[in-house]
Amino acid sequence: MKIKKLEYYDDEYQWKLEPVDFWQNLNLLVGVSGVGKTRILRAINSLKMIANGASLNGVRWNVSFLSSDDCEYHWSGKFETKESTTPIDSDSANEEQVKILCETLKRNQDTIVERIQEKIIFHGQQTPKLSPYESIVELLKQEDSIIPVKEELDDIILADSGRGFDKTMLLPVSIVKKHEKSSLLSLKESDLPILIKLAILYRIFPKEFEKIKKSFVIIFPNVADIKIESLKDEDIPIALSQLLKEATTVSIKEKGVQNWIKNISSGMFKTLMYISQLYLSPDNCVILIDEFENSLGVNCLDSVTDLILDNQESQFIVTSHHPYVINNISPAYWKIVTRQGSLVTVKNAQDFHISESRQKAFIDLINVLEDDEYLDD
Repeated sequence: MKIKKLEYYDDEYQWKLEPVDFWQNLNLLVGVSGVGKTRILRAINSLKMIANGASLNGVRWNVSFLSSDDCEYHWSGKFETKESTTPIDSDSANEEQVKILCETLKRNQDTIVERIQEKIIFHGQQTPKLSPYESIVELLKQEDSIIPVKEELDDIILADSGRGFDKTMLLPVSIVKKHEKSSLLSLKESDLPILIKLAILYRIFPKEFEKIKKSFVIIFPNVADIKIESLKDEDIPIALSQLLKEATTVSIKEKGVQNWIKNISSGMFKTLMYISQLYLSPDNCVILIDEFENSLGVNCLDSVTDLILDNQESQFIVTSHHPYVINNISPAYWKIVTRQGSLVTVKNAQDFHISESRQKAFIDLINVLEDDEYLDD
């Protein structure tokens, strides 16, 4: 999947994203703090949520995307805006949901399905009455013409943030058995946490794991080996023995050191997770990374950035404040985010007449962002 164009509006929070065109490989969102870069990523991720049945109050979306077989889809819709009147102790799911007022899905300009109020027209025929709270992608996901749409939208991946990486996770034996005879492709397409994917890769696809380890060792040449294994009994406090008996964690061995190191630094661990995310994401997916430099050491930034630049199959939409990241990525990939009130606009570097020279481009960018910060105040 490659997102071509997105327009998004959240009436509940009075936030609007003007139509933005995306490059098919890399998009680096830059802008002052609070301008809306992270919210753009969340808006894109919400498309996946809507496709899986989420009901989002006051949201309106309009997206065009290319599928892996080069078909162009256009999907738009609008939820009603409803003030929350649900009692705190209510357990009714419908009281929290809002209706979809209209929705359209097209493939290469041909309308597949259209919802007008509570009527759904699918390939020219009205369907029996269906839930007004769920998208047509979720409601008709078993239909042949909708299956590829659902699969493409499920390939939107919001990469774990620096605060979201857990160094220890439970890996039930049942999960390992489920994947021990599966393909690498099915593992990539699973919705398992990245550490669990890596642990399964370590056990079942050791040759593929070596590729990740090789990339990691290039960044940290003092590392001789990596292993992802279950905690041993002596490493688990007695009080937590039952809870952590299926826990798995990462250990490294450094050159010239005999013992394995279990408590690796957060920077090393996050770098390993990012490398794993790149290797273990489905092909032709959309990967969203918010300020990926957080917790990464300076020695990691260039190598991880290069991995992203070298990946030509997936579409990356990345935010960053770090001068090195911005300087290391050509202005041709910059998407400059500005905001006036609740209206967010995204433009290319060329729209601001930013120099093609990287050294001069960064100075030009600073001037643009300073002007935007002044206008925003």
